[in-house]
Amino acid sequence: MYLYKVTMRRIVHEFVHLTLMTRFLFILLLFFTTVCFSQETTEELLQLEENLSNATSNTEKIKALLALGEYELDHNFGRAEYILQDALDFTKEHQGNLDAQYEALVEVQLGVLKRRQASYTAATSHYLKALSYFESVKDTSNISDIYHNIGMVYKFQRDHKTAIDYFDKAISANESIENSQGVGLAYVAKGSSFRSLKKYDKAEAYYLKGKEIFNQLNYNKGLEQVNNFLVLLYIRTDRYNEALSLAKYNIERSKKYNEKISLVNNYLNISNVYYKEKEYRTAGKYVDSALRIAKKEGLKQKVLSGYAKKSRLWYKLENFKAAYIAHRKFKQYSDSLFNKETTQKLKELELQYKFAQERKEIELTTKSEAAQKQLYLILLVLTLISAFIIGLLVKRNYTNRAKISQEKLEKQQAQKLLLDEKVRINEEETKRLIADNSMRLEFKQELLDQLKKETSNVRSFDEMKQTMQSLISKLQLQIATENKLSSIQDKIEEVNKGFDTKLRETYPKLTKIDREICALMRLNLSIKEIASIRNSSIDAVKAARYRIRKKMQLTAGEELEYIIQSL
Repeated sequence: MYLYKVTMRRIVHEFVHLTLMTRFLFILLLFFTTVCFSQETTEELLQLEENLSNATSNTEKIKALLALGEYELDHNFGRAEYILQDALDFTKEHQGNLDAQYEALVEVQLGVLKRRQASYTAATSHYLKALSYFESVKDTSNISDIYHNIGMVYKFQRDHKTAIDYFDKAISANESIENSQGVGLAYVAKGSSFRSLKKYDKAEAYYLKGKEIFNQLNYNKGLEQVNNFLVLLYIRTDRYNEALSLAKYNIERSKKYNEKISLVNNYLNISNVYYKEKEYRTAGKYVDSALRIAKKEGLKQKVLSGYAKKSRLWYKLENFKAAYIAHRKFKQYSDSLFNKETTQKLKELELQYKFAQERKEIELTTKSEAAQKQLYLILLVLTLISAFIIGLLVKRNYTNRAKISQEKLEKQQAQKLLLDEKVRINEEETKRLIADNSMRLEFKQELLDQLKKETSNVRSFDEMKQTMQSLISKLQLQIATENKLSSIQDKIEEVNKGFDTKLRETYPKLTKIDREICALMRLNLSIKEIASIRNSSIDAVKAARYRIRKKMQLTAGEELEYIIQSL
């Protein structure tokens, strides 16, 4: 910009001495020069705006807004704030159709904006919202960037120890993903904190580490930043020759890339070097250059700093009138930024705020007492409700335990009844076996007595033979009968599987003897055969049949044998 203005002044100076035709040619040259220069400086901005206007999808639009916002952060703060707020509104409006990462990226840029506006609380709030999302998705790249930005907030708040901790976190995170540029930026920021702590050796070491990385990456913006910091460091450590050489290099670089804010800073930095060297007139020339650009670009804070420096320089040159004029201009700009009317309004607002706070405290005290009473009442109600619920739970628990105990007792009783039934069945079986054995012994005893009786009266061999033949026949008949009984018993046991249980369940009034007779009838045995097997009379079996029909409540037309067979 400075070279452009110098060129324009020379063109105008030569213009007045030229002929009409030549003047026309100069006008054309001036027009094209202006157009080309303007085109060069706005080419990137026009491209970004074109990308935004040509965006067809939500994703394309938010990407274009982010790119444009990032560009304006270095060129036009007011427009950057408008664009980023528009981007934030856009992400919230299309929350269901956009990836959540875009809202987090907008929060990061808003954090940068608020930090540069010195709104550190708001900046930190934006950073932490973004950090919460990036930590949830484990995005190390953006996490490291946020660590760096939070470190910058603490740096500007002069809490350099905390800032250094965050820069170390940023370095570690960037190294884990091999992001050399991020590592270099964190080194430079860490060096600035050490410079503020007056640990100049450490500061320079970290600056040079960052610069080495930026040179390897050919990262011009990073080199500009670290060089500006090195100039300030060299001034503080009285290394004016190094500061001067580097400041001149920075100026040429800023001119080359048309970075106006950077150029103003570099002019002011180099003026500080010449001021320290007591070359006040040379320092004044650079301050004038800084003022021209700052006025043109509307950088009021830089204009304020420029007139403050000019006032000191004229004072050193003992041109007190010029120093006074510069001081008056400084005062004018100072009043425009911090005028008495604004200060009075701020005081009035502060008083209003204090009165409002006092009124709120009174209201809060009153509300607090009422709320406290209400809280006690709520706690009492909650306590009663809790006691009632606990009582219900205890009662339910007691009822359930009693029910479980009852069911357990009933189960034990059922098991006991089943066991008693098994014992009873075993006892009856034992009695039956004993009775069967007794019958067999009785038969043997009768056979023995008959054998003695028959043989005692035998007088001849033929009679003996005849008697023995008779006894043998009776013995064979008894053996056959017992075999038949044994076979029938096996048949009863085979057929009777489950029958006895079914019979007990269907007709519970039947006795064991009744069920045994039913089992024999199930084998299609006649009344005579049943009487023989049970060693009882036919009349006794008939009486048992009648008793069974009565207990089963059968009609005259129903046959007992059919009912038994159908079970």
